[in-house]
Amino acid sequence: MTSPIDPGYLGYQPKIEPLKLTTGASFVQTIQPSDGAVFPSGTTVSIVITAPGGASLGTWPATVTSNAASWTVPAATSDPIPTNSRYTMLVTYTTTPATTYAWYVGSVIRN
Repeated sequence: MTSPIDPGYLGYQPKIEPLKLTTGASFVQTIQPSDGAVFPSGTTVSIVITAPGGASLGTWPATVTSNAASWTVPAATSDPIPTNSRYTMLVTYTTTPATTYAWYVGSVIRN
């Protein structure tokens, strides 16, 4: 049984969104904390990409400041990523022990 307080599962649920890549263009993205929050010092954010079969295609670390996590991934790096690959955006806070959340997950789509 679920209720508005009980979502029907245990654990943190990442947001499910596609990651859109455009051939010939850099992947550019900025994410900011909501409601005036800041990223604590030492926070890391990365996008981990895997091929449709599960093989690793790489990790794109963000540049993280207290107010934003941002990426500029050149087309030479993003163009080889095939449609239907998967990605997970991981945020790690420097708690003791470190706490890592899967913030976003989804499929890669292409223009």
